[in-house]
Amino acid sequence: MNQRTTLPLWAWGAIVLLLVCLSRISIDIYLPSLPAMADALHASDAQLQLTLSLFMAGSAASMLACGPLADRYGRRPVLLAGTGIFVLASIVCTVTSDVYVLIGARVLQAFGGCSGTIIGRVMVRDRFDPATQARMLGKISMAMGLSPIVAPLAGSVLDAAFGWRAVFGVLCALGALSLGLIAAYVPETRPASVVPQGNTLALYRRLLGDRYFLRYALAIGCVYCTYFPFIAESSVLLQRGMHLSPHAYALVFALTVSGYIAGSSLFRALGPRLGADYMLGVAVLINVAGAASLLLAGTLAPQHVASLVAPMLLVMVSVGMAIPACQLAVLQPYGAQAGSASGLFFFVQMLITAVCGAVIAAITDGSEKPLLWVTAAASAAFALVWGLTKPAAATAPAPATAARQGAATGPAHSRAGQAARARRS
Repeated sequence: MNQRTTLPLWAWGAIVLLLVCLSRISIDIYLPSLPAMADALHASDAQLQLTLSLFMAGSAASMLACGPLADRYGRRPVLLAGTGIFVLASIVCTVTSDVYVLIGARVLQAFGGCSGTIIGRVMVRDRFDPATQARMLGKISMAMGLSPIVAPLAGSVLDAAFGWRAVFGVLCALGALSLGLIAAYVPETRPASVVPQGNTLALYRRLLGDRYFLRYALAIGCVYCTYFPFIAESSVLLQRGMHLSPHAYALVFALTVSGYIAGSSLFRALGPRLGADYMLGVAVLINVAGAASLLLAGTLAPQHVASLVAPMLLVMVSVGMAIPACQLAVLQPYGAQAGSASGLFFFVQMLITAVCGAVIAAITDGSEKPLLWVTAAASAAFALVWGLTKPAAATAPAPATAARQGAATGPAHSRAGQAARARRS
């Protein structure tokens, strides 16, 4: 028997985890090396920053392209092609001495690497029942939360021992490992009984007009923006404003991110039994409580580490619960369009985060105020999205019937699917 068809659950989980996290690791691992890279390439810090900002642009393009391609041609060939592009781009990043070549290679690295971020989650949806999906997505979310802690530390060690090129060499090795695992062990998982729709733009229009899809896409974008301000502002606030050393800042950041890991663990343990919507409702309450506490503590006790970290722990717990819950719920009804739905879903999240980042950049002044108020606004938006998109037509399929509806229900939802959801409500 083909060993790809007999891959045990733990091995599936390990491969999917590597594929999904590859793009995120590519962001975090080289951040400590940026000054050394600028010196070595005789480039400005602003030019090196383009390797990060344009990486996000490449990721966004990949999200819109890889999903429809995976629906049309299959998950496996698109995943092989994307990972191959990632490996080639990583080789160029490792050997180049031209900053503009590096920038272009980073865009291609993002475009290829992000294929795993999209398709890995879709393959989980294709292959496993909702309860197993919930557990696997919770583990993926927890690993994504660990990346901002582990990857920069690993990158700083590599840079100190071998130089910045070694960082990209490790990314190349991880990409090659992923490519080999896909080729040897990962089968095609696209459902054979369904035919994907051909007009991608029309499909995207239908998805963006679908209240069920928008509920979870907007929710994940808003909840992500309740902790993005901390990522954007905490380094300056804690190191310059509160005079923490880099090592102390890393420890405080790790403590805060541990809330995300705790939330992911809660979802993995309780999500299969309680359901994604129940966990999201709890996450909304925790998130609003954390954001309100942050606003109050930061206003009454500015320039105190605890006034930021303690409330942010609550916020991060809610984010760790909400992100895998949204990912689980949004993929259930779309069958052959799961790849396109996943790509657009994460594109919406990235777009909302980009707007959040632009707002922070416009109002940042070195104080806690931008962090406090943007977090509070994003939390309020999260609660409003969840509270105002609750009609029966937007209710997720019940776990017992989700797989059957996934094969039969398109983005516009069939009449039978709508009737079934109405009866359950």
